[in-house]
Amino acid sequence: MTTPDTSATDPDTATAMPPQVRRMIALMLANLALSALLAVLMLVFQEQLLDYEVAHLDLPAGTNLAAAREALRASAWSRVLPVALIALGYLWVIRGLQRGQRKAYRQVVVISVIVLLVSGLALLQPLPWWVRAINVAKALVVVALLFLASRPQVRSRFAATSRPGMVDRFSS
Repeated sequence: MTTPDTSATDPDTATAMPPQVRRMIALMLANLALSALLAVLMLVFQEQLLDYEVAHLDLPAGTNLAAAREALRASAWSRVLPVALIALGYLWVIRGLQRGQRKAYRQVVVISVIVLLVSGLALLQPLPWWVRAINVAKALVVVALLFLASRPQVRSRFAATSRPGMVDRFSS
């Protein structure tokens, strides 16, 4: 027994997630994976990273290197801990994208711009080549994500709707 093709009348098909949104989610997960990789590598190679940073500091003569090293150790943790919080935020935003929420779309754009700026600033810091390489990869992923977010198909999916009594403060 065959069933008729119901794709034309199925409401779930009409609201199915466009391939561009699926690609955006894949890029967000790729960026998250790169961030997690960077965090793990920074923890595993923490001593080598600290050695590199201390060697590239412009310190005056007589500076206590042990104190400088401990200050850098604390800053290493401040780089790793936000990855866990960002991971939770990304998962929340991905869920919103899957549901077609305009707020999630706006959050993708804002988060992407912030990640792009932070990755760019990291390139100005005295860090080993592998940290720079991961930050360049993250920047490229985010540029691709912003490109996809700017596509007309994606923008129209998350366009402001005209609902009585509802005002969209962030209309495009």
